Amino acid sequence: MKFRFTFLALFFALLSLFFVPTASASQSTLDTVRDRGYVKCAIGNRPVGDTRIGESGYEGFFPEFCRVIALAIFGDRNAVQMSPTLIRHGLQSISEGEVDVYLSNVTWTFSRDLDLRLTPAAVLYYDGQGFMSHKGTVDGDLTKLTDATVCVSHSTTTIANLEDYIKLHNLSWKVLPFESSQGRNDAFFSRRCNLLTTDRLALATLRASAVDDPDNYVLHDEVISKEPLVAYVSAKDMMWGNVVRWAIFATIAAEEKGITRENLEQHLTSRDAAVRRLLGTEEVPGSAAAGLAPDWARKVVASAGNYGEIFERYLGQQSEMKINRGANKLWKDGGLIYSPPFR
Repeated sequence: MKFRFTFLALFFALLSLFFVPTASASQSTLDTVRDRGYVKCAIGNRPVGDTRIGESGYEGFFPEFCRVIALAIFGDRNAVQMSPTLIRHGLQSISEGEVDVYLSNVTWTFSRDLDLRLTPAAVLYYDGQGFMSHKGTVDGDLTKLTDATVCVSHSTTTIANLEDYIKLHNLSWKVLPFESSQGRNDAFFSRRCNLLTTDRLALATLRASAVDDPDNYVLHDEVISKEPLVAYVSAKDMMWGNVVRWAIFATIAAEEKGITRENLEQHLTSRDAAVRRLLGTEEVPGSAAAGLAPDWARKVVASAGNYGEIFERYLGQQSEMKINRGANKLWKDGGLIYSPPFR
């Protein structure tokens, strides 16, 4: 009888090893990030204007939103770890939980949502695929160009859009795909290709910051796709996605209300309830539930600025890119950038 009880005790002890979940298995992404002490972001691997290495590490339009997320959670813009990666590997790293968020020129698509089980936290930049050529290569409409060779990145929406465009216009173009954007760019600049195609943001930043003679390259007006560039997170954790989403929306809401890094203090006594909720002088249900400080959005704006400030600093007239905002203006100014209400 004693042997029987001993055997049963051992059996149930072994069984518990298989059926009792570990703390890490049930831990949310937000809890994991807090315990770790920093946000792990995958970013683009292009050494150009929207993502580059500066004095304090990676900086640029997309890396700044990694810091925005860190500011919302920790109040510290340096509580980040950024890893430059190819788009395909970056998306995979989100699916496998190796990083918390992917911030780059990555397009929101049906297959990435449903097949890879990702979800866009928010659109960071509304873009479209375009073309760049060597000066003097193209005379008139691109569709009249015959026997062209086009450099393009492999395993992206870009190559699929290009193939659709070639079929639609019955063009005899040769597609030359590359695994990395650096290999693609090098091939174009060494004239292995007549055309380079990718998102127009990437083309503009490449021409402005990666060559010594930008006037020798033509950025064409043709736009052949819609490319909403998003912050991608895993679809498995809604709370984490919501925190990332609203950290980004905070920068947009601040611009809508005219709140900047310079005038932030003046808005702390605002009579506008929406401003008080955004800056944490009036409580907003949800912040406490997510473990966010009441003034988390204030810390975001105080350090990073509003969306317009971020855009101008890294892409607009204050940068070497000098890109016009276009569709990335606020909705009230005729653009597509919009924040839901903080309430």
